[in-house]
Amino acid sequence: MEKFKCDACGLCCRHINRSDWLEDFDTGNGVCKYLNTETNLCKIYDTRPDICSVERAYKKYFADLYTEEEFLRINYKACKILKREKILI
Repeated sequence: MEKFKCDACGLCCRHINRSDWLEDFDTGNGVCKYLNTETNLCKIYDTRPDICSVERAYKKYFADLYTEEEFLRINYKACKILKREKILI
């Protein structure tokens, strides 16, 4: 699988309340408890859950539903939506 190109903006980790998969990590305001809000980097990056890795999530949960290309496209689209919403706020 092509590696997902993340620019570490932190927006996905600041809106985890949009995903039921991540509800255990929500601090109550939609921000992941493992996000370093000053650097936008994950405090547990090397041991983060599979769902937080596009490549591992695809292999473990979504390979039967999408092709790799479709799954990457979906994730890039979600990223683009979060960035567009940030500009509007």
